Amino acid sequence: MDKTSELGSKPIGALLAQYSIPAVIAMVVNAIYNVVDRVFIGKFVGETALAGLTISFPIMMVIFAFANLVAIGGAALLSIRLGEKDEKGASKIFGNTLGFGVIVSLIILSLILYNLQYLLGLFGATSEVMDSAKTYLTIIICGFIFQMISFTLNSAVRTEGQPILSMIAMLSSAFTNIILDYLFIVVFGWGVAGAAYATVAGQLVGLMILLSFYMRGKSHLSLSPKDFCLSLKILSQITTIGFATFFSTLGTSVAMLFLNRALSQYGGVAAVTAMGVINSLYTFFIMPIIGITQGLQPIIGYNHGSGQRARVSKALRLALLVGIVFSSVVFALLQVFPEAFISMFLSVGSPTIALTVNGLRIFLLMLPLLSINLIGVSYFQATGRGKTSMFLGMLRQFVFLLPLLFVLPRFWALNGVWFATPIADALSILVTIVVLLMARKPTKVIQEA
Repeated sequence: MDKTSELGSKPIGALLAQYSIPAVIAMVVNAIYNVVDRVFIGKFVGETALAGLTISFPIMMVIFAFANLVAIGGAALLSIRLGEKDEKGASKIFGNTLGFGVIVSLIILSLILYNLQYLLGLFGATSEVMDSAKTYLTIIICGFIFQMISFTLNSAVRTEGQPILSMIAMLSSAFTNIILDYLFIVVFGWGVAGAAYATVAGQLVGLMILLSFYMRGKSHLSLSPKDFCLSLKILSQITTIGFATFFSTLGTSVAMLFLNRALSQYGGVAAVTAMGVINSLYTFFIMPIIGITQGLQPIIGYNHGSGQRARVSKALRLALLVGIVFSSVVFALLQVFPEAFISMFLSVGSPTIALTVNGLRIFLLMLPLLSINLIGVSYFQATGRGKTSMFLGMLRQFVFLLPLLFVLPRFWALNGVWFATPIADALSILVTIVVLLMARKPTKVIQEA
């Protein structure tokens, strides 16, 4: 049975639950294993090693940006073609997405490995943390191709009406990582290298599960060798739509570069370590919102492709409501009980805890409404409006945050660094609301791409 057809007929609330809940569960567990990496490093290797991982994070975000560009752009096009009942076109897009992903992976692997020490220095690595950062990233980058293909297949199986399979693959990846973190770091004493090996091994396990779906012929897409022949038109559409997520993720990397530099200048290694803890908590609690956007994307894409605009609007409104309610609950917990969360990473009595509490409370001030921007970007991607989604995806980091990081610390020192993010968030949320209200007019599929 073609499970994609229910995207155009099943009640929106039931669909959003069916597609988002597995994605949210998977993303939460995915966030847990990212947090576990830092918990194990902070507790069993030391705060200096944790600072090394914090310095590595922006470069990892560059890598993730390229994976998201290919996977999200390809999945958005795939869902629209399936909504148009164009399975031949959908198969061509799927084959091109996979081929494009492999090529991008090889290019990124070569460029970053060749320039790794220079890049780490550029991103603020001192001699104190250079070895930890370099060891961790070398291993992660070598396993990037597994992540690229896994991201692509994960988005595709969800678009094909298999959200549970997507969840199973991500959960398997996460649990493998957590178990191997303990084994490699605590038992074998491999330090940051153990955390990196556990991450790559987890990604490989998830990839094998996703590959089995296609190797067993469960997909209703009929791939042929010619589908892997790259089409410049398709690659252009994938890139245009995927650029929103790419710029958003890349912007996180660039912002982290300047954040780490400013934190180091105004607060030293302790402030960089605090940012590592804050970023881990932020990532953990923002992942469910990412899960909602992942569940929303095939629903909006399919119904946009089939011309059912009322269902598209209803799905968008419901996703925004769920995102705001969830984020508000998380915000309240983090503001009232910050020490309980921070103590997972830092030893009791560490002087860094007080610094982290202050930074956390300021950094997350706009968390209750942040889902408006994230879901807004996903909405325009799913409807094929790549230029609009790209514009909204660039707002937070490139347009607002970077200038604020140059200005505010001159007046408020370390607090200026912390306040730059919520102010940038507030401005980007406001613009997203305006753009969403202006986008109520009917548009043609892939009008901008």
